[in-house]
Amino acid sequence: MKYYLGIDGGGTKTKFTLATKDMEVINEYMGSPCHYLQCGYDGLTEIMAKGVAEVTAGLESDAAASGSASPFGEAVFAFAGLAGYGDVINDAPKIRTAVKKGLGNMPFEIGNDCENALAGALGERPGINIIAGTGSVGCGINEAGEYERCGGWHHALGGDEGSGYWIGWSLIKEFQRQSDGRDEKTALYGAVRNTLNLHTDDQIVTRVVEEWRLDRAKIASLAPVCRMLFDAGDPHAKAIFRAAAEELAGFAISLYKRLGFGKTGAATYDAYNGNAGDYSGNPVPCSGTGGIFKMGDCIIEPFSLMLRSYGMEYAAPLMEPDMGAVLLAIKNAGKHDQT
Repeated sequence: MKYYLGIDGGGTKTKFTLATKDMEVINEYMGSPCHYLQCGYDGLTEIMAKGVAEVTAGLESDAAASGSASPFGEAVFAFAGLAGYGDVINDAPKIRTAVKKGLGNMPFEIGNDCENALAGALGERPGINIIAGTGSVGCGINEAGEYERCGGWHHALGGDEGSGYWIGWSLIKEFQRQSDGRDEKTALYGAVRNTLNLHTDDQIVTRVVEEWRLDRAKIASLAPVCRMLFDAGDPHAKAIFRAAAEELAGFAISLYKRLGFGKTGAATYDAYNGNAGDYSGNPVPCSGTGGIFKMGDCIIEPFSLMLRSYGMEYAAPLMEPDMGAVLLAIKNAGKHDQT
């Protein structure tokens, strides 16, 4: 039996999924975040080694019984989709080396985590996928097989727009405005104070800067608070989610144009207000994956409206990103066998 290992590595978690060519899942393991800027190269190696050990546990006896030389059965090929891979060209070889150390003798291919998210969301069909989790990035592929990517810039440079980090940071900024009296206090003010256990407003500096050390994941953990406020009708929470949707739709619109979908690229953001864009052919599928899209209508509804003005249509993901990584493992294993 041949096995294929899909690795979906993000800034919040890393999921290892071992499956057959028929996409039957054999084992799964959830590991620590593996963005190399968070865990370092040695940490990346440790996370890879731990994940492989967990998902292949017990297969050694099966391999021995079948007489296979591989400790994992007849063969294993892995695809690792990792957040941050390819962002800094000079870091890519170091990431590859760290992954190779962790995977041992297992042959593998590596890419950015948006690649396996795209493959899983659209089942390797042409189209676009936007990831909004701790960070944000988008990618797409057209009928000619041309691939483009958008976003994914470092959060310290103002990137990760529309992500959990961006939403959490927007919540903090609005709290500051309400504390100052620049905006009238709403339920948002009390919710942030309670969530962060602040005795005085200025303690937010101690909490976020000194204690959290501006940790991206911890700031992103405030996004569910914003969703709770959205459900309660807080106007600022609603504005934050609409702005997040606009940022994420901006990724999709850029990719739509760069990949040559439609004839004109269509319209402007004014189209959101009802002025339909001019495009031809069937709507281009655009999916959304990651924790922010899993929050539902607060992000998907405005995101979908913006897409439709540009000849796109929101498509619910067919598969999770880890299964997209399995798909790419199977695809790349075939190429590897031919070389």
